[in-house]
Amino acid sequence: MPVLLSRLAALALAATLSACVAPKSPPAIAAKPVQLADGSTIAPGQQSGLDGRSIELSVVQIDVPRGKEIGRVSGEIGTMCTGVGVMGPILQQQPRSQDRSSEWSDTFYRVMSGHGFKVVGDPGQLFGAQREEGGELQFGLSITEMDMDVRALCDFTGRHMVGIRGKSRVTVDWQVFDPVRRQVILRQRNEGKFETTDAISPDQKLLMQLAFADATNQLAVSPDLRKMMTERAPLPSPTARTVTEDRSRIPLRRTALSQQPINTHIDRLRSATVLIEGSDTSHGSGFIVSEDGLMITNRHVVGSQRFVRVRLVSGRAVVGEVLRSHELRDVALVQLEGSGYPAMAVRDAPVTVTEEVYVIGAPQMRSLAWTVTRGVVSAWRPARPPSQPFDLIQADVSVHGGNSGGPMLDRHGNLIGVVMGGYAMGENKSNASLNVFIPILDGLEKLGIDLVDPAEFQRRRNLAGG
Repeated sequence: MPVLLSRLAALALAATLSACVAPKSPPAIAAKPVQLADGSTIAPGQQSGLDGRSIELSVVQIDVPRGKEIGRVSGEIGTMCTGVGVMGPILQQQPRSQDRSSEWSDTFYRVMSGHGFKVVGDPGQLFGAQREEGGELQFGLSITEMDMDVRALCDFTGRHMVGIRGKSRVTVDWQVFDPVRRQVILRQRNEGKFETTDAISPDQKLLMQLAFADATNQLAVSPDLRKMMTERAPLPSPTARTVTEDRSRIPLRRTALSQQPINTHIDRLRSATVLIEGSDTSHGSGFIVSEDGLMITNRHVVGSQRFVRVRLVSGRAVVGEVLRSHELRDVALVQLEGSGYPAMAVRDAPVTVTEEVYVIGAPQMRSLAWTVTRGVVSAWRPARPPSQPFDLIQADVSVHGGNSGGPMLDRHGNLIGVVMGGYAMGENKSNASLNVFIPILDGLEKLGIDLVDPAEFQRRRNLAGG
């Protein structure tokens, strides 16, 4: 009888304690004030002078050995959790691997954007360009240590966990990668912690995410990161070479022109068209003319940059080096990293009025890249110096901001021009179907490029030792 009374008393006490505990909503994962080592505090919204580059969490790696104990679940004093199967040690279940859970990127977004950073990957943005663009700086992290002390609260039966208290800790090695420079530009390690004396909903993973949020808050206000995002280091040799500075001629191998309708190989032509991403939300278009990655666009798209970020139709981003440009003719030659690219065939016969033409590019928004539009050649506008120093093709094919530097093709998909610009009407700047294009042969000439037959191309390659 005393044993029975003792057990009944314990159950009654457990029921009383459990009834007094109503789990609260967990703290919000968000940007929070952070106290620095010097005693000062930086609150969300206090940072200024960030250079506007977009950032993205690209890689999350869990680098904790498999089988290592990373925490323990125990019963809260005064409660009986006899039937809960998760009691005891928490072990790391996976070998070193990348974690693709959206919880990490969502936490990164909420914290970093709250501190004023322009972060790609808004979890509330279900549609639109932001879901498709990559960040100009890529952040990666490796979690090297994890630890949790979880205290469980159960109902009076001891079989159901109704809440938890506890604390968590995580050590994070951060890296920031600049895809233009192709190098890691910042490395940093910090430790995030979280502790709650309030009972919250029984979600052990949430404890770890709250510790990670603390580590991310510390990253957001770290002096090294703030310096990197406010004092951007200049790229080497920031101005592109012009043809007048480099007299050497570049041979471009002539390839057989297509005689098939453009729709039969439009996918390949779209693959030879690229999106050029600016340092902010600006962008332009371009096209590849050789398998080893020579690309042409407008001079005003690349500006004075030596390196540009180029996105292929596959979604892969590559770096392009601006080899030379002609500012007045508004053309630029860019060398993409790598080789094996699809290339467009260059037509050397002049266009004719009423000829059907096509344009591929990114009108208005990056998310509209590789859009195809159709029209006809409206007129050939010969040069009339000084107001019009060069020949122009006029056409009614629809182009908008972002199409600049893209290809103009004939009905067989052969390259005949480069998108240069157009006229807009009204307050909304609607397209007026009055658009002008650079004849491709003139663009090649101003860039110092010779369109040559395969035999001549090989002879020049041999002379150059290529």
